[in-house]
Amino acid sequence: MLSPRIIVVALFALVLSACARSPVVQLYDGPVKSDTQVVTVRVPSQLEVFTVNGKEIEGVNTFFASDYKDLKLTPGRYEILAYYKELWQLDADNHEIVKTNPANFIVDGKPGDMWVLGYQQPKDVEAARAMEDSFSGWAENTASGEKVAAEQSELILKRGFLAPVTGEAVTTPASNTVAPQAEVAASAPAAAEAATPAASYLDTLKAQWNQATPEERREFLQWISK
Repeated sequence: MLSPRIIVVALFALVLSACARSPVVQLYDGPVKSDTQVVTVRVPSQLEVFTVNGKEIEGVNTFFASDYKDLKLTPGRYEILAYYKELWQLDADNHEIVKTNPANFIVDGKPGDMWVLGYQQPKDVEAARAMEDSFSGWAENTASGEKVAAEQSELILKRGFLAPVTGEAVTTPASNTVAPQAEVAASAPAAAEAATPAASYLDTLKAQWNQATPEERREFLQWISK
């Protein structure tokens, strides 16, 4: 069992590393682009990002680092699964971390856009607890004032220390590049088309095998074993 001293030192190191982390996260390949070329999504520090377009992103969440983090994305449509997490002080000696189930924030951004994820901030810990199973919010375009309501994700947060989320298939990319949904959708038909010949050949082989006589099957197995 870890001693209190080791736990305190570990937490202190975690805070120091978090404070040194930049609140800006680049989610595209290549050199840094100007803000007029990308979409900026500002996420309050009380919101933890679970996935962006179904991908987990390293370093996207801050811990006592700043009041927000800015996600820099190529223009397009994104779905950002995020949940509320905040440390509440109950009294002089007790604290509680309140976490909600995720909501699905929708951002469809053009070059130069800045969107801010928002939610109804609870006035006390009781109000925060009441949001656990019904968290909602919105994405707001700071220039036009357009607000897009977040969708219910129907995902469930397991409220342990690491807070895994159940009910969502996610991928962990080798890099922090996230493509807009239009590009992801466009690549899907090509992948399906490439898979079609292989599938049709397999179906043909299965059909021929089912129609073959025992002697023909034996000769075929002898042939492929050579």
